[in-house]
Amino acid sequence: MRDKLLVDLLSRTLYEVVERCLPVELAFKRACKLLKAKLGYGERELAYEKARSIVSDYMKLLCITGSKVRSYRELVRLWFNVESLKTPLPPYCQLSYNAWFYGRIVGLLGREEGEAMLRSLNRRNLWLRVNTLKASVESVLRDLEREGVDYEDDKHFYYMVKILSSPKPLRQLRIVKEFKAIIHDKASAAVVEVLKPEPEDVIIDVTAAPGIKTSLAMMLTENRARIVAADIDVKRLKVMKVLLRKYGVNTSRVELVAADSAYINIRNCNVKVMLDAPCSNTGAVGKDPSIKIHTSHSVVEYYSNIQRRLLENAVKLCNLIVYSTCSVMPEEGELVVKAVVDRCSGLKLVKALPWASPGYNVVVFRDKLMRLFPHIHGTEGFFIALILHR
Repeated sequence: MRDKLLVDLLSRTLYEVVERCLPVELAFKRACKLLKAKLGYGERELAYEKARSIVSDYMKLLCITGSKVRSYRELVRLWFNVESLKTPLPPYCQLSYNAWFYGRIVGLLGREEGEAMLRSLNRRNLWLRVNTLKASVESVLRDLEREGVDYEDDKHFYYMVKILSSPKPLRQLRIVKEFKAIIHDKASAAVVEVLKPEPEDVIIDVTAAPGIKTSLAMMLTENRARIVAADIDVKRLKVMKVLLRKYGVNTSRVELVAADSAYINIRNCNVKVMLDAPCSNTGAVGKDPSIKIHTSHSVVEYYSNIQRRLLENAVKLCNLIVYSTCSVMPEEGELVVKAVVDRCSGLKLVKALPWASPGYNVVVFRDKLMRLFPHIHGTEGFFIALILHR
């Protein structure tokens, strides 16, 4: 690939991420389109990985340059100068987080473990979920071996596979294209496992799109559960319906509802509610490093307020609620649950995954909460709470 084109692509991607607040994948696609970049498959993959890397290193680059940098192009050239990245820097700069993000995590976990978690969060852990609605676990594992994928069976969930290395991006694997395997992080699958869906269960997925967890609930019940899948975004629900069909889900047993889940009013003691709330996505930095650039205390508080409203309504709907967020911040996990438990009497918390870490030490009931961490569990950062009515 020509050096000038690569510099142009990376600088434009940085601009789209920083100035337009786009996720790195969308920013890179937009940069390719705007620059009319004609890249072969291999060149495009290489350029995209470099784009992810430079976005991940953006906060470090700002620490090195201070206010001296004049353009994103200059930042890219600095990034290519490997020696400049070896400049002695404060720990938060070296790990390429803003001071607030670093300070919050280190304050919760201590410096040694906090830095280990942040370092691990910078790397993407890759997982595949075997879609048993379309294929057996054995046949998918054979296909992975044929395609030269190095993997590790998961010890907790029979259908989860951790990818150690792959000769091509997972989305290009034949079994993924055929929907026999789905790119799905183990921590996200754990949310559905805590719900324990059973055949004939009625489940309300109150923030359902894009439907990955809905499809897992249907898979675990062999298409025998009934799900009300609600989301505020009509377009996302339409996409979800198409995806569910491709995943082999019996969509006649899934009712899609366009609604604000903070105001859904269905009271049924036999219903289970799954609330994977919108959040800062700070647990998914490895997947999208642009999250590090835009996360701040105000962003976390914004989502925390939404989460409290959603959970306060969810506990009114039924006797069993699973609340989760892909966030490493207690404001979106422990403190949301505390606010709702303090306000709504008669609620009980249960730690359903013995192997999960407890919640942060910011609430007295931390041992009844669940957290999954990249440096401990090899997953995205997730918070999960199982809430029951006494």
